[in-house]
Amino acid sequence: MIEKSGGRSVHSARILVGIVALYVLAYCGPTIPIAFPRYPSGTGTQLKAVLEGKRNLGVVAARPPQSMLNRIGYHEDFSATIEAAVEAQIIKKGFYNVIDLSSRKERLRELAHSQSGLTMEALNLGLEEQVEQMLVVRMTNQPYSQCKVKKVNDLAGGLTTSLMARAGATDEKPEFEKDTAVMFLTIFVQGKITNVETGRSVSHQYSKAYEYFNKPGDLNCPSELAAFDGALQAAAQELASNLSPQVVTINVPLMEDADDVHEEDAEVVHEYLSSGNAWAEARDYEMASQSWRRALSESNGDSVSALWNLAIYSWYEGNYDEAETFFKRALEGGGPGMLDSAKRELFSQFREQKRLEEGGTR
Repeated sequence: MIEKSGGRSVHSARILVGIVALYVLAYCGPTIPIAFPRYPSGTGTQLKAVLEGKRNLGVVAARPPQSMLNRIGYHEDFSATIEAAVEAQIIKKGFYNVIDLSSRKERLRELAHSQSGLTMEALNLGLEEQVEQMLVVRMTNQPYSQCKVKKVNDLAGGLTTSLMARAGATDEKPEFEKDTAVMFLTIFVQGKITNVETGRSVSHQYSKAYEYFNKPGDLNCPSELAAFDGALQAAAQELASNLSPQVVTINVPLMEDADDVHEEDAEVVHEYLSSGNAWAEARDYEMASQSWRRALSESNGDSVSALWNLAIYSWYEGNYDEAETFFKRALEGGGPGMLDSAKRELFSQFREQKRLEEGGTR
């Protein structure tokens, strides 16, 4: 029948991105790109605690009973299709390292029906394939469909009729909106990420109606099968958005002034700082760091600009302990005048990322 119808940490991270973005926009000098994981608003706090900074992810979809899909005429490999769709969306987020489990997929799909069996297999995968997180996707209920009629824009058809009427070829009035049959298909899909080592997990349930439109003016109801692929893609996109952080890259400004060093050292320190920043603009950060270290040495360890730049470089390289040391020395040496809101928030985000990379949960 056709029916006619008309987390606190996550919030702080978003504030940080806004503050640092303004900082960057107001700055025209050399920068170093730093990647920040931005966690989703709904599941972010729990997801952060489950992941503990570990990024090696395996994806497997439980094979649903065929009776769930026979009714709509779907005879493809659901598990392979949804796995590929979810992996593609996950990769776009830039956070996880997706591990290839193709040699074990058939066994994993069967075991996904038995949580205990999958848990044991996941532990083996952790040892043999370096899988740290397992994302299991399940269809939790059979699809539900409903056909409705909606007004759909038909600009092309309306313009064609209008031109024909002007030419005297038709007496029809142009219609720019037409009643059109729309298939509303709801699929019920759950994604659950489990930390292989700790067993802690976080999940998200997708159960939204996907709208599949017929051609404008066509009142024949589209098939459920025609709408199914689009519904799967929409489910994959939402699961990825709720179960994966989005990596955002910000170009963090470097410093160059030598006002804080002794007058007799200022010129040579400034030269090394300028040289380092020039290398940074050329994206040769290793050469840049060498110049900043010379600037720090020539200033007898007092150059706040050199300390700050080396902190950013160490962060970029993933050397969190060294970066933290440089940050603290820069903030101590710079005094209250250096601690503007952007730098404070930047250092706060650095410490949070350091904690996550080290697997902390405090």
